Amino acid sequence: MPTVNLLIPLRTTSRNGFYNHHGAATKRLFGYRLHMRIAPPYQYLELQGVPSERAPEILKKVRRVLPWAALRLNFGLLGEKGDLQVADHAIFDGQFPTAYDANLIPSPGRTASNHRGEEADTLLFSALIEGSQLAVLTGPSLCKQVLLALEIFASVDFEASDNAQFLALISILEILAKPAPRRKECIDIIDDAVARATREAEATQDRVLQQALTDMRKAASHWKKESIRSSIRRLAISVSQTLGDPDPEAAGKLAVRLYDKRSDVVHGGDTASSHEALQSRQIAREALAVKVGCFHHIRERYPTN
Repeated sequence: MPTVNLLIPLRTTSRNGFYNHHGAATKRLFGYRLHMRIAPPYQYLELQGVPSERAPEILKKVRRVLPWAALRLNFGLLGEKGDLQVADHAIFDGQFPTAYDANLIPSPGRTASNHRGEEADTLLFSALIEGSQLAVLTGPSLCKQVLLALEIFASVDFEASDNAQFLALISILEILAKPAPRRKECIDIIDDAVARATREAEATQDRVLQQALTDMRKAASHWKKESIRSSIRRLAISVSQTLGDPDPEAAGKLAVRLYDKRSDVVHGGDTASSHEALQSRQIAREALAVKVGCFHHIRERYPTN
């Protein structure tokens, strides 16, 4: 079976990086020789002598352990995304993980076609001026929850993974959603349960049971309002209605599905897709615009006049 060297581009913050520690003993990862190839301003982790058929599998394993290395080193460390590329020549695009013939001396570069999102300064100036005129941001009715949600949105593109972006965007919906009080019939049932839990806690000598009943009584106070899940559905429906959509209920269902996915990611180890992150971004962005009260053109190209 032919062997290849597996070259994985790494990204760190501007404050951190690596150097080649000459004289150190050779180390192996998953049974393959490790090498650091530095071509400023880029750094590449290289596994040498990998059977070509195993290269995709080894890449996946390396990506799984990189976050642990970031924790151990205590600085941001990311492997570039993208499918594994196979290079037939020494010169190849170094922005993707690449398997190349072990007999070659690689010369990875970066193509000039990297995606960059740039806008004219007039768009920035217009947006800043618009924001300065919004009372919820700068006036006496300033809302801390909205400011926090905007701060998260402004930083979400700096999260490298779909999971991190998805969770940050869903947290915006959690911040903006305000659970409404439940109906009196529901509150009466909860009050009866709280009263019973209180009596039982006072009567028992069992400290464990007493603590459990006390915890239940405290938790019951949250039952008097709708769940975050329900309030997120109501938020999405309200935003959709404000924007004039023909089927606001569909927006509510989508928001709930994404919120449920958040639970799967946090509690079940599931993975959010880039599409789900994009859907969450749109809902969060539109919800923020409606909350601020400035939602014209939110689905169109932002005007500069």
